[in-house]
Amino acid sequence: MEKFTKAFPSRPFASRTAKPWALAGVVGSGNLEVLLEHVGKPGNRMECHVATSIPGYKASWLAALSDFASNYPAGGTRITINDQGAPPVLVNLRLRQAFDHLVKGDR
Repeated sequence: MEKFTKAFPSRPFASRTAKPWALAGVVGSGNLEVLLEHVGKPGNRMECHVATSIPGYKASWLAALSDFASNYPAGGTRITINDQGAPPVLVNLRLRQAFDHLVKGDR
């Protein structure tokens, strides 16, 4: 199990969130869960906590998280990821799903 934490610069939320947190995905073989929380204070940083069962891919994780922080106004959020070997495309999907749930409140 590999665990790490990293903060990324990101634009602050442009609008209010529909709810304080959102969850996407499940912890299971080849999948992951993403918990995205609005920390309640404006900011230009996205804080990420990753726990993955597959060690040695930290650089890939950091690239995917950096890309998300660059393309979404996720400043002022905390992201917690529990991974069980999800491919990068699924990581991006779950991040976008959690963000949409947080902003739109559809879950």
